[in-house]
Amino acid sequence: GVPVNSRVSSKIQQLLNTLKRPKRPPLKEFFVDDFEELLEVQQPDPNQPKPEGNQMSVLKGEPLGVVTNWPPSLLAALQRWGTTQPKAPCLTALDTTGKAIYTLTYGR
Repeated sequence: GVPVNSRVSSKIQQLLNTLKRPKRPPLKEFFVDDFEELLEVQQPDPNQPKPEGNQMSVLKGEPLGVVTNWPPSLLAALQRWGTTQPKAPCLTALDTTGKAIYTLTYGR
């Protein structure tokens, strides 16, 4: 004769069902056996556009001078520059014609 709140018992039942489930899925769900696909050599699409222009190569510039007060990492250098030079341009993206389309600035 005691009234039971079905909402509370359904929440408890849902919690029990959640706890009964395995914590990690079986390993076979993580790995896909695609060894046969790796053996097949994919042929390039004949309709794919061909590259245009000259091939680019890396140029070596002048060696950097050794300065003792340089930050230990690139991230530390960016942080130092950003705090001393707020609103200065940090990164600029160019389009194919060489015009600046986006400019990222430092901020405090």
